[in-house]
Amino acid sequence: MVLALDISTSMTGFAIIDQDGVVCVHGSVDLRKEKSFVAKVNIAKAEILLAAKGYAIETLAVEKNLQAFRRGFSSASTLDSLARFNGALSYAVASTVCAPLFNLDVNEVRRKLGIKIQKEKICGLPTKEQVKRGLDGVLAESGQKIQWGTKVLKSGPRKGLEVIADGVYDEVDAIVVGLAYLKMHA
Repeated sequence: MVLALDISTSMTGFAIIDQDGVVCVHGSVDLRKEKSFVAKVNIAKAEILLAAKGYAIETLAVEKNLQAFRRGFSSASTLDSLARFNGALSYAVASTVCAPLFNLDVNEVRRKLGIKIQKEKICGLPTKEQVKRGLDGVLAESGQKIQWGTKVLKSGPRKGLEVIADGVYDEVDAIVVGLAYLKMHA
């Protein structure tokens, strides 16, 4: 079993995938309300380990944290905070489940699964939605279908509209990391 993580200080996605590529568990941990670094690590670790209870985790596959600035997204402080959190949570989980840790590059895992990303201006879809749709295709090829969580907006100009629930794209990224790990180590 592979435990795959997409780590962020606001929302951390996780998935447990068996050796045949079957997604057994997927979820996310919402850390947006917690301010303490240590508490965030402990909360995420506890929820991930609870989900992993009863599974023989052999490997921990984690999406590498950002290594460079992205225009409009990342300050040096943000990159530092994400790197520290990624390292702390990766270590906390890996040492508890006693599994080797593999850090995987986001672009490499998408390529490994054949998920191609276009600029939003070209296709009209944000990257996260393109990855979700790509993963849906990969899962369909193996006979799997995941019913992603949704929520109904309660206010604003889109009130009443059903949209993808918070955390789903983090779950998607975790599943992509886990499936790619299995392909890379088949």
